[in-house]
Amino acid sequence: MDYLKSRKNAYAVLLSGLVLGVIIAFLINDDPEPSTLVASGAIGVVIGEAIMFWRWSKERKIKQRED
Repeated sequence: MDYLKSRKNAYAVLLSGLVLGVIIAFLINDDPEPSTLVASGAIGVVIGEAIMFWRWSKERKIKQRED
């Protein structure tokens, strides 16, 4: 349970990326097909994961400078 609490910000970013992808699919097409929703959701998750990786690498560089 502690792990989930420590990762709640990461999950929030991933979920917001997923939601953003689905919203974009609905903006592009009024009635998107399920495959379009899945693809756009996957793209959103990738974007969210990229943001998390960027944050992680930024924090890592800061810690390395302190050492």
